[in-house]
Amino acid sequence: TYSLIVDDVDSHSILSDGSDLDGLSRESSSQNSASQTPLDSPGGPRERIKQIQVEAETRRGEFARLLEEHAQVVRKLKMMEAEEQLSATTTTATGNTTVIGGAHA
Repeated sequence: TYSLIVDDVDSHSILSDGSDLDGLSRESSSQNSASQTPLDSPGGPRERIKQIQVEAETRRGEFARLLEEHAQVVRKLKMMEAEEQLSATTTTATGNTTVIGGAHA
């Protein structure tokens, strides 16, 4: 079995965006920016949140598509392995010792 662990890479960058180099805390810098920019104005916090949500939904859709594509490849590979195994079993049962596909180094 395979397990897949996905880290939320965006959450770290969002948190680090709130810190200032001059040593101000995230709370004070976010209060200052909130007082300067109305919530619903262009470039305001709500617009940024909406952009992040849209990007997250886009990534979620892409990730779901990639997972489905991976599942299809795995199913196809298993079918090919089963066919190869069945073919090898059939040739062994008939007494024919022909090697299918040759030996790999």
